[in-house]
Amino acid sequence: MNRFGPNPALTSSETASLLAVHPSTVKRWCNEGELPSDMTPGGHRRISIDAAVTFAREKGIRTILAPFHPYEPHVWTALRGIEDSGSFESLHLLGLQWARLGDFERLEQLFLALGRSGTIPFCAFCDRGLQGLLHRVGDEWESGRMRVGDEHMISQAVTGALLTMRREWLDNRPGNGKKDRPVAVVGTLEGNHHALGALCVRILLERLGWTVFYPGPDVPIADFSVIQMSREASLVCISLPPGGTMGDVSRTLDVLGQTYNRARPYAIAFGGPSHVSLEGETREGPFESVSFFQECSSLRRAIEQGLGNRGYQA
Repeated sequence: MNRFGPNPALTSSETASLLAVHPSTVKRWCNEGELPSDMTPGGHRRISIDAAVTFAREKGIRTILAPFHPYEPHVWTALRGIEDSGSFESLHLLGLQWARLGDFERLEQLFLALGRSGTIPFCAFCDRGLQGLLHRVGDEWESGRMRVGDEHMISQAVTGALLTMRREWLDNRPGNGKKDRPVAVVGTLEGNHHALGALCVRILLERLGWTVFYPGPDVPIADFSVIQMSREASLVCISLPPGGTMGDVSRTLDVLGQTYNRARPYAIAFGGPSHVSLEGETREGPFESVSFFQECSSLRRAIEQGLGNRGYQA
């Protein structure tokens, strides 16, 4: 039975994980004939994905694959590809296929399944999962194979997955009060309506224990300053427009510098297109620091090294 063919096969442990039971329960079901299985020449049990999901439906067991009938084998193969080899290729191709068919709800569920699976850290989910998909979407649009409206609906679908993941995490996070948490302001620069990256940063910081004020997209520069001062934020994260330039950066720093209070210092972290990124560098100025990040993973490393805390050195 092929592990990654049209009807891929699961091990007893993988089946147990899918059905949220102990592997011994899966073996018992197989031995009793309730769950069809085969044995490899080496004596290892294999259960086809079709048999596993059919059994789950009959037993009333809701699995991570439940929203994807009849595409369960495709989703399982995509998720296993990420876990086994770190490749998002199958996931992105599957997502694009559904987008072309107008099935944006299923696309949202696909990324929600990835986020719930625990297969990868949150930063990899954003940097390689979401960003990788959007790069492919951009290529499709540039080649004329995708309309702007479809691109927007794809963004809304993955945004929906992110917001659901955030709510589920907030509902289940360990109980701890807000006292003494570092505070950040996160949003996109005026003229930038693409808020997906800023939303990823918001969720990342919340998971790292920050209190985050999130005005969202298209925020006037002066408003970042007002929110920073009123909330005593020690970090301001600003997402530049896709066509942003170093001129946008300079203008932002000029406006924020006019009201900067050295008694309440804060760091600025810009995110945006690669042609304005100075990844890993910090510029001089009245601010605690000014840094540029292209990925959540590099931002996370900087946060863990003290970015946004008093005395941070890049």
